[in-house]
Amino acid sequence: MHELLKHLFIVLLPLIATSTIHMVVVKFNGLEFLNKPLWNYGFGRNKTIRGLVIVPIINSCNVWLISRFIEIKFLSPWLLGYGIGLVYLLFELPNSFLKRRLGIDAGVSGTRYKYLFYILDKTDSSLGVTSFYSLLVGLDFALGFRLFLANSIMHTFVAFILVLLKIKKGF
Repeated sequence: MHELLKHLFIVLLPLIATSTIHMVVVKFNGLEFLNKPLWNYGFGRNKTIRGLVIVPIINSCNVWLISRFIEIKFLSPWLLGYGIGLVYLLFELPNSFLKRRLGIDAGVSGTRYKYLFYILDKTDSSLGVTSFYSLLVGLDFALGFRLFLANSIMHTFVAFILVLLKIKKGF
């Protein structure tokens, strides 16, 4: 299997499933008792305990499922999936913090620095996940960069599809 494709299956496929499941949970307010902002003033109302709890857990399950079909040379697919899910969320927080400081409401793109934030929205978590994964499995820079680009492009595409399906708001 092509090297990039293998890493996309390990990193990207589980994250697509994870973020889709997460958006369905958010849309239908599942696990409502966990729907509490992590830090409303700093990150806004959309970064919640629910996401912090369920995204890493769902992603660990998804990476484990992928590991049934693709060999993952890491200590544990569960730990790898959990780490990727957690990093995915953590790397979204600085962008959210910056938006709140600039007066841009949670879930709104705003008009000020619109294109900068559009790019940040589609690349922040991709950068974190790719860096984390590359360091863990020892990817060289060129392969890591291609993985980052593929992750960012796919993030944009999946977000667009979720908006079309009315699972996610805004694009």
